[in-house]
Amino acid sequence: EMVAPACATLLLCSSLQGRPFLPRAPPLPRAARVERVLCSASGGSDDDAWKTVRAADLSRELSKFQTPGARVRTSAPVRYAVSLLDDSRWAARSATRFAAELATVLPTNRLMLGAIVAAYGLQSVLGKAMLFAGARMNEYILYAGQWHRLVTPMWLHGSLMHLLSNSYSLFYLGPTAERVFGSEAFLLIFLLSGIGGNLLGLQFGAVRGMSVGASGAVFGLMGGLVGYAARNRGTASSQATLSSLSRVLVLNLVIGLRPHSGIDNLGHVGGFLTGAILGLGLAPVERPGYPRGRPRWGAAIVRLATVATIAAVVLSMRDFARLTIAYRGLRR
Repeated sequence: EMVAPACATLLLCSSLQGRPFLPRAPPLPRAARVERVLCSASGGSDDDAWKTVRAADLSRELSKFQTPGARVRTSAPVRYAVSLLDDSRWAARSATRFAAELATVLPTNRLMLGAIVAAYGLQSVLGKAMLFAGARMNEYILYAGQWHRLVTPMWLHGSLMHLLSNSYSLFYLGPTAERVFGSEAFLLIFLLSGIGGNLLGLQFGAVRGMSVGASGAVFGLMGGLVGYAARNRGTASSQATLSSLSRVLVLNLVIGLRPHSGIDNLGHVGGFLTGAILGLGLAPVERPGYPRGRPRWGAAIVRLATVATIAAVVLSMRDFARLTIAYRGLRR
């Protein structure tokens, strides 16, 4: 009962003396004092905390962060690799999102058509440097290791008539092929058929031969549609596909079989065979009683193969650009 009056008396005396009465806080434990010092060292302003900690206690706490694993994780190479991986993951995610949004606005077949037309526009600006740097020259592939020449010829053309012929074929067949196979499988067939045509030309063509053009990729779309019609033979969709295909096929055969036309028919055959094989494997079955669409694992395989093919195309474009700049500098 005497505690409350005593406290009131102490508070009254301290107020009369001009300073407040506050009970003294108990001393902090040693670990808490060390943690307080570390926090003040990392950005705080409690300078008095340093006076309450022994050096041995501080060294013991800091030694916890000096383990071999911590040193490896905080080393410059590891931090650089982790940062590079994060940046690459972000760039890949952004590129995928951009491609998906672009595909919803503009079909993939129109993007490919725009790419070959834009490449021909660059050819008119840079002259023959792009042809020399990107054409399929078997001698340079075999003896100089310029393997990008298996990819880059599908974007180049030797003349305006050559470009118009392939552009018309792609403009006419592209929407049908993309509707049948889907955007990802269409792109996979187009790119791999162009590469397949160049591989056949490399195997059986003249060592000193030179070839450019998207004809192998276009013939690959024709082969893919033939594969689709074969898997769905007897249906109305397969008959409509073959009838729309026949016009473009006859046009390209007339152009390619002319005497002294300079057309690389090996590239046409290689592209057609590649497209037919891919078409048989990727074409959906539209007969009654069959499930429509691909299974989930099939769609994942197609997406993975498409991404890998796009990566190979991008790497080949890097070597192609370097060689174009080098040829351009020599011509000056």
